Amino acid sequence: MLGILLAFLSSFFWATNDLITKKLIHKGLDEYLLLWVRFPVSSLLLLPLGVIFWDLNTFVLLSTFLWLPVEVLAGVFFIKALKYAPLSVAMSFYSFMPLFSAIFGFLFLGETPNSLGIIGMLFMIVGTLFLTGFSPAEFFRKNIGSLYMIISTALFGFNTVLGKMVVINSNPFFFSWYYTFCMSFGTLLLVDRRHIIRVENYKDKRFIILGVFFALGDLLYNSAFLYAPVSYVAAMERVSLLISMFYSKIFLGERVAHLLPGALLMLIGSLLLSLSFQV
Repeated sequence: MLGILLAFLSSFFWATNDLITKKLIHKGLDEYLLLWVRFPVSSLLLLPLGVIFWDLNTFVLLSTFLWLPVEVLAGVFFIKALKYAPLSVAMSFYSFMPLFSAIFGFLFLGETPNSLGIIGMLFMIVGTLFLTGFSPAEFFRKNIGSLYMIISTALFGFNTVLGKMVVINSNPFFFSWYYTFCMSFGTLLLVDRRHIIRVENYKDKRFIILGVFFALGDLLYNSAFLYAPVSYVAAMERVSLLISMFYSKIFLGERVAHLLPGALLMLIGSLLLSLSFQV
């Protein structure tokens, strides 16, 4: 139950992070700069935890050579999806991540959700798809961002499982800092040097907010792995989509149909996930 709550809280911080990112893209800032800047800010904020709970063992170090390039690539596709598709549209395909996480969780961790948990995940997936009036042909015809998001989702689904393996072999406090530290350098390679040295880019205080919210979401998400199967955590984090829908309607003026029925399905799914721990 605690893992579900932690994953839910992380979804709020990450959904807010996505809203800020989308608004800064609208402002004309480079998407790779926005992808990168959250990591060094988060790394600085989480540094005390990284030092106090230091645990850079062999498994953590070696796994970095796998998860880091996968995470950077997934982040590239994710930020591209936010750029080329409306926030509500891009995030709809992100709802499939629990399925990828469940598959990889079974293969690498031997986790098998119970029947109530599976039903809960399906409710959440159907709810998120219902929110956006899911139509594969329409999405692919109009929005290349949707294709980017599907690729990103598969990569993130794999890394979610790998991330839990690292947390189990280390601890969520150290890995939250270590993850942002490594990503600070991994994503830096993608940013045009002109954007990095341009002082005007850093005058927007929302850059700091990006780092703060990402750090909080990262810490809560990694902590949730200790208390819930990876597929449940990934499914619960999809609540960020529901929050993004409200954000896109309120702050971005995007048209969001079927908001109430989709939200109801997601809430039912969340309840079933929570109850599955009692079975």
